[in-house]
Amino acid sequence: MKTLQTAILTILVLFLCTSHTQADTLEDVQFFVDTYYYGDMPENLYMMTSVDDIIQSLDEYSRYLTAEEYQLYLASVANNKPPATIASTTAPRTQQAVTSSMLYGNIGYLKISIFSADLDQKVQAHWLALKKAGATELIIDLRYNGGGYVESAEQLLGFFPGVTKAYHLTTRDGTKVIKPITTSVKFPKQTYVLVNRYSASASEIVAVALKDQQAATIVGETTKGKGSIQSFFTFEDGGALKLTIGQFTGPKGTKVHKKGVKPTISTAANKELITIHQQRLEHLLTAQHYRKLADLPTSTVDKTFSVHFTQAMNLSDVQTSNIIELIELGGAAVPITFNQTTSHTLEISPKNNLHPGAYMLIIHPGLPNIDGRTVKQGIVTIITIANDIPITS
Repeated sequence: MKTLQTAILTILVLFLCTSHTQADTLEDVQFFVDTYYYGDMPENLYMMTSVDDIIQSLDEYSRYLTAEEYQLYLASVANNKPPATIASTTAPRTQQAVTSSMLYGNIGYLKISIFSADLDQKVQAHWLALKKAGATELIIDLRYNGGGYVESAEQLLGFFPGVTKAYHLTTRDGTKVIKPITTSVKFPKQTYVLVNRYSASASEIVAVALKDQQAATIVGETTKGKGSIQSFFTFEDGGALKLTIGQFTGPKGTKVHKKGVKPTISTAANKELITIHQQRLEHLLTAQHYRKLADLPTSTVDKTFSVHFTQAMNLSDVQTSNIIELIELGGAAVPITFNQTTSHTLEISPKNNLHPGAYMLIIHPGLPNIDGRTVKQGIVTIITIANDIPITS
């Protein structure tokens, strides 16, 4: 049997042994558990007569995979999605490891579904494209991300200014400080990381490191609380032992296992992106002296709605496409049309059906009244579309 390799920080570390029979496999499993397992050690380990008995005595994240299960696992990781045959923390919303888009307000959005082996290259390419498109702030989405390669978490942390430590790793050999993998490309200081109850493992390494070092704002729900790290020991018959070999804490010693990472800004479930996008836009508009009106009641909102002005307006020839905007929070501007029904009333109609969620109506300064004078102060209000509110076409 070979001993544990030094590169233990990657979840998919491979360990080879020369087992040829079921009895040899049992002995090897007993050896690896006795030597490397981090947790409550079974008192009768060497009295157990099957691998299943050993696995049942370990923590919930340790298990034995048959050759077929292990090959499915490797294939799934290569395809950047969790294996169907292994209980994962969550099912990601996309098979791609990294996707991105530009949100209204020059805010870049980066979704990381799994910590794939080449995460640093993908993240860098997406961020540079967003930056070239004009992004000055960044939202990184780690919701439903159940983990992946630990080294990829270290790579991601290298993009954040102010991160000097990644985490503390405690194994049977003791505790050591792990550093981030540095990169010359950096995220902006205004970076926000979304997490939820399904964010686990490598996602929590990133979240706790950023929170402990105040290197980004964590938004959402408290994370899952999987603060343990597993490695794989493979056997000649193609099977593999997935074994917990340590636990991590934040750079300040903040415990994650069975506690999770509490966000800086707490939100309701599935409101993480909407909440931070609204907050950032309101901050921007408030700085420009826009006035925020009361939110429109959900029950009265339809696809077409009216804006009432306190003075008679001349809106027959306004560039409403530049002055009035309807923004889907968590997204971009929605195409709209306008119709002035009275001297004081303007109807706004989205060209396409609205989705359930939250929208921001922005009226920029510049609308003219009948005397030719223009409105000097912009206004903003929030519109909510609920699942049970009918939207006419």
